[in-house]
Amino acid sequence: MMTFEKKEIVSATQLVRQFSNFLTELTNRKLKKIAIIRNNEMQAVVLPIDEYENLVLRASLSNQKSVKDFFGSIDKDEAAQMEAAVAECRKVDENEW
Repeated sequence: MMTFEKKEIVSATQLVRQFSNFLTELTNRKLKKIAIIRNNEMQAVVLPIDEYENLVLRASLSNQKSVKDFFGSIDKDEAAQMEAAVAECRKVDENEW
């Protein structure tokens, strides 16, 4: 089970009332994640978008042998081009958006 720092655990009410502040802290990396508590039970976790995308990508790639398998029936050259494009996209600075 994942552990959380005290400042990363918030009630649903607190999150609603201070959503903008929490979103800013996630965006600025002051918080890595937020656990949302309702009725004294953890109900959900909020992550920065890039962390979420990394988790999804790792999960999907762990079930695939290669980019070719991931994207279907493409040839070896197309798979290499796709891998190069993905690597190039990862170089983009989020602050440019």
